[in-house]
Amino acid sequence: MRCIVVCSLCVLVLAPAGWAQGRNPGALVATLSANSQFVQTGRPIWVDFTVTNTSDEPVELIVPGTEPVPSDGVVGLPLTHVFSGKGFAGLTVRGSLGQAWDVVQGYHPPASAETLVLGPHASIGKELDVTRYYRVLRNPGRFIVRWEPYGGMLSSNELIIEVDTLKQALIQTDHGSMTVRFLYEEAPNHVANFIELTRQGFYDNLTFHRILPGYCVQGGCPHGDGTGIRPDGVKLRAELSDRPVERGTVCMARLEDDPDSASCQFLMANTRIPQWDRKYTVFGELADEESLATLEKLIGVPTKTDGSPKQRLYIRTVRITDVPTEAENRWR
Repeated sequence: MRCIVVCSLCVLVLAPAGWAQGRNPGALVATLSANSQFVQTGRPIWVDFTVTNTSDEPVELIVPGTEPVPSDGVVGLPLTHVFSGKGFAGLTVRGSLGQAWDVVQGYHPPASAETLVLGPHASIGKELDVTRYYRVLRNPGRFIVRWEPYGGMLSSNELIIEVDTLKQALIQTDHGSMTVRFLYEEAPNHVANFIELTRQGFYDNLTFHRILPGYCVQGGCPHGDGTGIRPDGVKLRAELSDRPVERGTVCMARLEDDPDSASCQFLMANTRIPQWDRKYTVFGELADEESLATLEKLIGVPTKTDGSPKQRLYIRTVRITDVPTEAENRWR
């Protein structure tokens, strides 16, 4: 548990019974956040529950339906406050088909709960593994979660969580195959974008249209010349990380003057390229020696003066598959 200070100290003092009684409860904001939108099936899903007082006055936090008791030096948001929604619920979890779950499992509401006072412009929060209380989140799927604490008086942002097995992309070319392992933590939106396009068959029979001998190849342009983007025009906000660009690194291509212009084209580096560090979004890595050997063959193809290959280098197919079980822990 933890207490997060926003602009001033988070002050917890004794408070009288009753809910907020004219203490401006409308100044409270509930927020959900997570480190990653993608979670591997069977792993914990850690979510931060935070309440923020945006006003210049202290606000009382009392759990409806319980007997208020003194806080007794509480640090962080108590579990009773997390599960303080209507009927002592916490999250509402919705599935991709419209199903909804709001019953907390493995939690028994107490008769009494600590009463807190949250200081001006302060926040208080708690991090929980929500799979302990919502077992449906242990299953593969796309889930939208929302938190409505204090009898539903507050309503948080929606948090999207994807639960699935680890995926990889198998790229088949006329010069061999390459396996790309995705870097979910560093670039979740770029990974999701590549998987989406691949499942649509977007990359099948496109080409690698540009070669920088010894350095990299570039492909995935629907026009075959580096000018194309996704048919729907979607571009991605950069997800830059500290991961270095080196042999086997897979980045999204973008316009030189716009870091948020990546769409569908990608680059595969065949050597260390430090000038690309934190300039391009790294979303994958080649998984094995066979993949690196294929990259070497592609980069060795003779080029024209503009960097385009003299022979067409087709991306015959790209397929999304599960990462083999024996490789999961090693890769993670």
